[in-house]
Amino acid sequence: MSNETSNDQEGKAAQCPSEYIENENDTVSSKSVPREFTWSKPFQGALLSSFFYGYIVTQVLGGYFSDRFGGKTVFLIGMITLSGTSLLIPVFARISPGLVVMVRVLQGLASGLSFPSLYNLFSSWTDPGERATLMSIAYAGIPTATVATFPLTSWLCYSGLDGGWPMAFYVPGTTGLVWCALFYVLIYSTPEDHPRITKGELEYLRGSEPAKKRKLKVPWMAMLQSSAVHALWITHLCSAFGYYLLIINLSLFIREALGFKVLDNGFLSMLPSFGMLLLSTTGRLFDYIRSKNVCSVSHLRKMFNGIAFFAPAVCFSILSFLPCQEKVAHVALLALGLTLHELAMTGGFYFSHSELAGPYSGILFGITNTFAQIPGFLTPLLVSHMTKHGSLAEWYQVFLLAGLVNLVGGLVYIFFGKCDLQPWAEDTKELEESDKKERLLEKEEKC
Repeated sequence: MSNETSNDQEGKAAQCPSEYIENENDTVSSKSVPREFTWSKPFQGALLSSFFYGYIVTQVLGGYFSDRFGGKTVFLIGMITLSGTSLLIPVFARISPGLVVMVRVLQGLASGLSFPSLYNLFSSWTDPGERATLMSIAYAGIPTATVATFPLTSWLCYSGLDGGWPMAFYVPGTTGLVWCALFYVLIYSTPEDHPRITKGELEYLRGSEPAKKRKLKVPWMAMLQSSAVHALWITHLCSAFGYYLLIINLSLFIREALGFKVLDNGFLSMLPSFGMLLLSTTGRLFDYIRSKNVCSVSHLRKMFNGIAFFAPAVCFSILSFLPCQEKVAHVALLALGLTLHELAMTGGFYFSHSELAGPYSGILFGITNTFAQIPGFLTPLLVSHMTKHGSLAEWYQVFLLAGLVNLVGGLVYIFFGKCDLQPWAEDTKELEESDKKERLLEKEEKC
């Protein structure tokens, strides 16, 4: 059966040679765009992976420091570093490719501190009944940025300013630094730290307020021995595999296997993120169904998560059955798969971190997100190895593997995932209640 599939794919590839792809419908400009650098494909894969070598190292540290010292400071340090170093990439690229790799590793280290700290901020500033809605609104910023970035960078590359492509780093880097200044002024780690919060708002939020982490002893061994934690990191890893595969390599697939020109590539590459942005509103749907008590939170979360994993598995697996001439349909099917995967972020496994770990949600997210970064540096290397000729037949094998990984992740969460506070997190309940009262008294004394 596998031989028949392989032969069928090779036959389709023969029917759609690279000459056809490059000339059909004038999808590639007849005038080639001069390139400032001629880096080999293996080096390009290594460069794309380098960010994740740093990112994977600081995930647990980011969760630990944010839970102990507050999410604002940790998040801000990471974002300032990430934005500032973006301004250095064009300069370093013209000096030595190795310096670009070094900067990307540093950016990964900084981002690894930032992302887990968001869980600390959400644990402090959201009520569990509204958390899915508020987190989905906040995380909608990720696909929003991607939707804006792909077309913007394509246009900047054609602008000609300093060669065009450096502007794709200068503009986001400068924007990021401006955003960091606003974040510093407007955001506080906890409601108790906010100078303008009202007593009523504090009363409402303190029910979900975590304890002072300096008083808590992290149950490392209990967490690492928990079957629910293992199911969660496996699910997170499988989710990240399909996500990074598309986000990192989609533009390469569109240019290399489908033959679209740069401007079209920028528009098509943002389609998955645009779909994710549309479905980011489904967090409100999850909270609405949850409020109606139609089913348990566990069943509802597994339903959302099941759709989020099985739908992309189907989309990726049937991609090879499309006629090779239907190039836009290839991108649309990939976009549909990643769009539906957004349900995992708005009502699926993403919320299990706070449900399982309570006051240790930042640390738990750091643990699972560490595993989730393995595909980040693995997929570019895997793609460069599996698509040596850049043919559709080679790319079909890549997406078939991604579909299989999504299938595994969906099944693991359905059979082994949990959505209730674990015993090793319940041990801190009394200490948390005492600490909440102490914080409220401190706030009243300041007033």
